[in-house]
Amino acid sequence: MKNKWLLLLSSLLILALFLAACGGSSDSGGDTADTGSTDSESTGGGEADTSGEAVTVRIWTHQNNAFNDGLQEIADAYMAENPNVTIEFETFDYDTYIQTLQTALPAGTEADILQMFGTWTCSYADNLAPTPEDVISLDEAENVFFPAPLQGYVCDNTLYGLPEEFNIEYGAAMVNTAIAEEAGISDITAGWDSWDDFIADAKAVTGEQDGVITRAGYNYTSGDSLGFTFLSLIKQLGGDYMNEDGTAFTLNTPEGQEALALMKRMTDEGIIDPVLFNDESNWVGDCMFEEACAMGLVGPWAIAEYAGDFPEVADVVTYVPLPAAGDEPTFVADSGWGLTVSKNSKVQDAAWDFIKFAALNEENALNWNIGSGTLPALKANTEGAAKDKLVSEFPYFGPFLEVLLYGEYMGSLPDRDLLWYDIMYPHILNVLQGVESEADALSGMEQEANDSFQ
Repeated sequence: MKNKWLLLLSSLLILALFLAACGGSSDSGGDTADTGSTDSESTGGGEADTSGEAVTVRIWTHQNNAFNDGLQEIADAYMAENPNVTIEFETFDYDTYIQTLQTALPAGTEADILQMFGTWTCSYADNLAPTPEDVISLDEAENVFFPAPLQGYVCDNTLYGLPEEFNIEYGAAMVNTAIAEEAGISDITAGWDSWDDFIADAKAVTGEQDGVITRAGYNYTSGDSLGFTFLSLIKQLGGDYMNEDGTAFTLNTPEGQEALALMKRMTDEGIIDPVLFNDESNWVGDCMFEEACAMGLVGPWAIAEYAGDFPEVADVVTYVPLPAAGDEPTFVADSGWGLTVSKNSKVQDAAWDFIKFAALNEENALNWNIGSGTLPALKANTEGAAKDKLVSEFPYFGPFLEVLLYGEYMGSLPDRDLLWYDIMYPHILNVLQGVESEADALSGMEQEANDSFQ
């Protein structure tokens, strides 16, 4: 009995010394208690592991040099502040990355941090860790992020990760100002009060020879453009394309009919030939920079993508906000790229601390947006000095910054790409080409979209 008591006392003493040692290191790192704040000084990473033990955080990303160079710079700064943390990147080309996520997540072999396109997030939510409240709560996140990028990371009222960019494909049209001036339009950057005004300018910049359109006045016939235009117009007209609980599509409605009729009117007015200009021929990005289009609907990423090969065109193109079909210029948007954490990660504290450092620290987030040529997901980085810095780097961002607050997340769709490219695109293009009636297209789109729930 005596020996048992001695053994117990020895064990208790060892335990007390161990706890004291662990507790003694709690002051060695930065103070991260006020994690809900978005002030750039209080949302930087603190000590990810206050014990000082070595921690390795693996991050998976898709191959995008600008994106990954920016993340590496943030990782270098984070590791300098947290010398016990090593951050390792593994990158995959886009298609391989999608396949890798689909196989690795169910198997539990994924990295700790996963770069995620927001629209995918809810599909993987069962394999992801919810964002800890001491990083940021959902209520706080709704205050600091724009709704469209944030909502892609919200599944069943739970936040899974943080967005880094606002992905946008609608709201403003790319305009070649040199072509507009040649057509006698000197004030095209002032915008349009109505679609009537817009169509008039589009007709003025359209090129035609022997009855054939050689330069489209407005190219809106790509897969992305048709889908975003159609759904955004439905929203602007006061309708919706899904029922209240998100279990059915509602495309064949008065608002859907009016939206499709406006899109058909533009081809009837002769500002584009949808047989010659579509996803397979004269795609909008190529079309704009080859000057086969005077105006086009494509996201702001296109200028950075094409500027190197077409510097003279890049110098004369800009963006101009599109007119609204209703009272507000509401538009539908994807959720953009951001960062999530695997629920299987053994280093979740360090992983979330890095994400906080990258996505909530305003200075870090802005530098990443500038380096990657993307629009901010953080509201604060579209205001004041941050806005000035962003627009000085990318003057064509200015019109988009004025409309970001009108963006609405497209919603949790059964299969986003199926809806866009296999349902809406072919039906709407058929209408524009005159081979399908508007009524049949609306009926077909609604039926096929609802079949995707099966």
